[in-house]
Amino acid sequence: MPTVEKFSQAMLEKYVKARGWKYLRDGDGDFRVDFAYDDSTGCELTLWLIADGRQKEIFYVRVASDKRIPKTDWARAMMICNTWNKDRRWPKAYLNVRNPDTDTTATIALEQHLDCEKGIHQELLEDFANTIWATSISFWEWAHKEQGL
Repeated sequence: MPTVEKFSQAMLEKYVKARGWKYLRDGDGDFRVDFAYDDSTGCELTLWLIADGRQKEIFYVRVASDKRIPKTDWARAMMICNTWNKDRRWPKAYLNVRNPDTDTTATIALEQHLDCEKGIHQELLEDFANTIWATSISFWEWAHKEQGL
């Protein structure tokens, strides 16, 4: 039976190492895994695995893409994200604009958070990360092939 333990970056490291992924760590200790361009998604994807929150108790999975959305397509991109969010449970999709007054392009962010304050077992962490990663790929396949993004 899986053992519940305190959520930690060591659990995230175990996850990426078990998959044999090459990864980077930023100054906060967050994990970044870069994936090459894929024709089915029409972009390169980056998976972030983050311990967030004041006590690093929130498991935060974020998937970014190299696809830039021109300002003229922001409204359509937001509708694509809204449609995804209405029809699917995860991950949350949104148009990420840093400064709407000066930016000429934006990106779409996909993310999901899990509160692990009371602990988590490795199997649940891995299942959650796998689900968000797989459904993020599904988002980009759908957005690219069916929505023309």
